[in-house]
Amino acid sequence: MSKKPHKLFLWLPYISDITLKGKSVRFVFKGGKIKVNWNRIHSIMLYGNIIPLEQEFLEKCAFYKIPIVIHRRNMVRAVWIGNNYTSNREDLLTKQILVREDYRKRLHIVRRLLLAKFKSMAWLIAPPTTSVFKLKSLEELRNLEANHAQVYWNNYYKALNINSNRRHKDNIATTLLDATSKFVSSIILRWVHFHHLSPYHGFLHESTEYPSLVYDFFEPLRGYFDKVVFDTVREFKSKNLGYDGILSITIDKVKKFFDKKTYVHTTRQIVSIHELLHGVVLAFRAYLQRDAYRFIVPLPSKPKSGRPIKAGFVLYGHKAGMLDFWGQAKYISKEFHEVYHPKAT
Repeated sequence: MSKKPHKLFLWLPYISDITLKGKSVRFVFKGGKIKVNWNRIHSIMLYGNIIPLEQEFLEKCAFYKIPIVIHRRNMVRAVWIGNNYTSNREDLLTKQILVREDYRKRLHIVRRLLLAKFKSMAWLIAPPTTSVFKLKSLEELRNLEANHAQVYWNNYYKALNINSNRRHKDNIATTLLDATSKFVSSIILRWVHFHHLSPYHGFLHESTEYPSLVYDFFEPLRGYFDKVVFDTVREFKSKNLGYDGILSITIDKVKKFFDKKTYVHTTRQIVSIHELLHGVVLAFRAYLQRDAYRFIVPLPSKPKSGRPIKAGFVLYGHKAGMLDFWGQAKYISKEFHEVYHPKAT
């Protein structure tokens, strides 16, 4: 595996100054300041009240293909600033839209996204007993997801002793979940732009007023990030830290979770969670390119015997065949499942 450090996912609350200096930029925000080279930035999330963004700053972000997401507490929709479309020999955008218009293929993609989503939420409740493969329409699949979500969120808030639900903005859990969702989505947005896909042409989420494809690709790992928020709220909500204090802790824990190792049987690799965010996009790209006959979502799993899966893509991480790979894979898989899939271990 390459020793080159991955790019930085910047979360900058209440930013008060942006200074451009050649190949670097300095941000001053509530809680500190950071100076970083442009080519080290993966994506930027600006949270809370911010200063006006200068044209030169926006042009630099465009040049380095850095997406920006602006979010505030109780803000229904975030502000998304992404890249314009560029020429692409592979023309994945046309393929994406054609697959989206093919109802059978769209069903296939939605089924795979929901299967992965239900698995990521299994730390709290069991997946639905109804198989997604028995449902023949998007409406039926969305109803299945809605029913599962209602049970999931009722259990989620009940376990935290919060007398509210996911739709209400009157509690700490909802606001932390929203902020975490925007932060993770800004990272996925970078990969969607990187592979010249349209973030507004989703499959599971119908609306095109927001980057629905980005939220589609967040679904397979959503439950794991929900648990990061859950554990943080349970640990800190009684310590009177205030919203900003607990939000900062939550984002730090999300960043640490990005670096958590997991085994992925789809590609027989040990990778970090942040590579799985890219992996969903790579899986979709492989499906569009017909490098894979199915849309195969890479997920945390356990080592298995049998022939390798023809996934059509490779993640950035350790590959099978390295010294003591299977020993590491079994240990990492066991550790991950004990926390996130305790009922399956």
